[in-house]
Amino acid sequence: MDTRNLQDDASVTESAAIDSTVPLNQLSRSEQWKRIRSNPRLRGQHGGILDEYGFYLLLAALTLVAILVLFSHNSVDTQVQQLTTELNNVMGKVKTNYRGQYSKVSVTSLIDNGVFRDLTTMTDTGGTISVQPGGGTLTVAPARLLSNNDSVQYTVPNQPDAACPAIVAAFQSSAGRIVVNGTTIKDVGGSVDPSKVKCSGDSNTLNLFMS
Repeated sequence: MDTRNLQDDASVTESAAIDSTVPLNQLSRSEQWKRIRSNPRLRGQHGGILDEYGFYLLLAALTLVAILVLFSHNSVDTQVQQLTTELNNVMGKVKTNYRGQYSKVSVTSLIDNGVFRDLTTMTDTGGTISVQPGGGTLTVAPARLLSNNDSVQYTVPNQPDAACPAIVAAFQSSAGRIVVNGTTIKDVGGSVDPSKVKCSGDSNTLNLFMS
């Protein structure tokens, strides 16, 4: 290989970068930098180039944030769907095992029964059940719809806003009463009033009464 030709080509490129007759926008990035470094009057354009780079960096950052938000939303939706499925299974086991003896229902007894074993959204954390999404602690206790101990109350706290209506929708038919953040949105013999479902602050508590 003729090294002289390579050197000549490099010299031509260097000359083009320094040659002020060649418009700056017709040069490659590396040649633009060479022109700017060799000509103090062009250094003011340095900021323009940095601004351009900054714009693309900002655009990339905003795109990344949008992707993360979308991923987070999809993750919550997936967790809520799994939670309602698993909670419905838990309720079925409680109804089968404790019918007529709801007064004996507690989180401790259900843990001992193995009801929460192998679940992904409800985890035994040493005597209490942690719920995902939200990370709140599930409460299960005897309750009253028409008479004492005729039902079981499941309290699901610290739920994100996106989970609120989804959980209500999942149990609107099976629950005898549903309370969201202290407001009864379905009572015995009635149906859910969706206008009363008010969720805010990503820290919502739902009470589900199951007979």
